[in-house]
Amino acid sequence: MMDEIRIDGLKIYGYHGVYPEEEAKGQNFILSLRLFLCLQEAGLTDDLALSISYEEVCLFVKEVFSEKRFSLIEALAEHLSCRLFAKYPKLEELALTVSKPEAPIDADFSNVSVCIRRKRHLVYLAYGANEGDALRQIKDGLQMIADDPFCELLAATEPERSTPYGGVEQPDFYNGAAKIRTLYGPHDLLRFLHKVEEAQGLDRSKKTHWGPRPLDLDILFYDDLVLAGPELVIPHPDIQNRDFVLEPLVKLEPQLLHPVLKKTAAELAAEVKEKHLV
Repeated sequence: MMDEIRIDGLKIYGYHGVYPEEEAKGQNFILSLRLFLCLQEAGLTDDLALSISYEEVCLFVKEVFSEKRFSLIEALAEHLSCRLFAKYPKLEELALTVSKPEAPIDADFSNVSVCIRRKRHLVYLAYGANEGDALRQIKDGLQMIADDPFCELLAATEPERSTPYGGVEQPDFYNGAAKIRTLYGPHDLLRFLHKVEEAQGLDRSKKTHWGPRPLDLDILFYDDLVLAGPELVIPHPDIQNRDFVLEPLVKLEPQLLHPVLKKTAAELAAEVKEKHLV
């Protein structure tokens, strides 16, 4: 379980809201934050640099709060969350409540609020390309991931050439794997990766099963999540049969455990290699 720093009742005057009077007159907002991170080292050393300063957080939140105006406090909360994660690499999870006790509602109430909870997720991706300028598209696609405020590119293997999988006649692929941390939920991450693919030239209406791709991005693992749905299956359902996926994955994390098969990436890669030898 993570340790936490709590900040309750942070009062900030602002001009967020749907109604014209909220923009014109403003009102008081009350924020509460729970910052989840490991505090043991800071506690043992008495070193603030190993923690997160709650004073600094309060001042930073007040600054970010006034950067731009939002109609919805949902959007305001998301913006604050994103900026906090970007500023504090030690922050693993955040619970944020934005309250409007003075909201212009024609009703007897004490408070209205929005509460969000966000955390960093560790994700492993596979990439591949064999159409167009494949190496450039891979490089640009990974850069788009790195540049996104909800993602952090931790590591990526160099592209390696491989023969096509699935029996479709086409040019050789360049394949590899990447390790990221992301604030996206699984389905939001999938939608974001689709946008990255399309930015590199993928026409989804012409996409064929196991066919050529200007860029293909697959979610292999998302934390220890096991998910089976019509749009997304995690872990990737065919990973144990794909040497061109497992070999780059072993270079990133050989002891990464498949949450269903209970085998490491290195063990799965060895099994695929053995099948090919047979």
